[in-house]
Amino acid sequence: MTSTASPAGSPAVFVRVPHAWCHASASAIAEVADATEEFGFDGVSVQDHLLSDSGVTPCGGAHGHDDRSVLEAMAVLNFLAGRTRRLRLLSGVLVLPYRSPVLLAKEIATLDNLSGGRLTLGVGVGAVAGRQADAEQQLSAHARIAQREFQAMGVRGDRGSLMDEMLEAMIALWEHDSASFHGRHVNFEGLDLYPKPVQQPHPPVWIGGRSEAALRRVARIGDGWFPSQASPDLIVAGRARITEFVGEVGRAVPVDQGVNLFASIAKDGAAARAVIVAALGRRFKHPDALWNATLSGNPDEVLDQMRAYIAAGVTAFDVKLLPLGIPETLAQLQLLADTILPALRSERLGEATA
Repeated sequence: MTSTASPAGSPAVFVRVPHAWCHASASAIAEVADATEEFGFDGVSVQDHLLSDSGVTPCGGAHGHDDRSVLEAMAVLNFLAGRTRRLRLLSGVLVLPYRSPVLLAKEIATLDNLSGGRLTLGVGVGAVAGRQADAEQQLSAHARIAQREFQAMGVRGDRGSLMDEMLEAMIALWEHDSASFHGRHVNFEGLDLYPKPVQQPHPPVWIGGRSEAALRRVARIGDGWFPSQASPDLIVAGRARITEFVGEVGRAVPVDQGVNLFASIAKDGAAARAVIVAALGRRFKHPDALWNATLSGNPDEVLDQMRAYIAAGVTAFDVKLLPLGIPETLAQLQLLADTILPALRSERLGEATA
């Protein structure tokens, strides 16, 4: 299985392209993807939503653009496959219960072929429609969007068991000459899906989510764990549970450990932190929760924060840059490329805190 760490053994850094919210457009996606490749980052990423509004965007609607814009994830990844030559393509994450497993398996195999084997497949069950908050975050706006999406897509019942069957069925389609699957949610007989993915036996599968069920799913079938807005301590605890669970199923601990984080980097660290507060302060219940689950500050401060994640086991960062806006994103990419990327590339994984 392909690892998504940088070839030199340093952590991979993915950049979220502007395909959602107020600055989403084809030209913006192209401009950010071109800069990401030119500046030497490892990959680009997308999120997956059908709907959005000003309640969930990290700009709060304080502009003249439309926060309801979300360009569809698989279409954007295909656009990026043709636009880029070297970058890995990361779904962060695809909501599997919205999709047909057979059609999605075909789409993923096609994308892996068209990109020359550059896809990393992040997957999840989607937000919890009834969860208004957790220990650290206010989630009512996200729950409202999730409920509307589930109703629109006809998603009912146990999404966890549906996701498990979908993953098992798609892997069977990728790995077997003729695949059959008979479950509670997914059924097919004798399907020969070709061409197979370039990456064998299939693209790396990263499992999103923090629940016990998600961690067991990583241990049972995943090639990596990929939580969002997670602190280093949460990652340490989650990886410890995954290590326990893989012992029960007889697998090795997955190599890849991603994390999906909002970030703001500026030469003036206080200015970068002010951006995070303005964008996300209403979402987090207290300052420690906000600072423990984001990257913010000047380059030295952000590098130290990334090192804490690396020490926790992270091998890949999916960075969502704030403030939203293409000039601001490009300026931060340049600053990251000039300062943080060279430092990370000089430190092999496991040696950053030695």
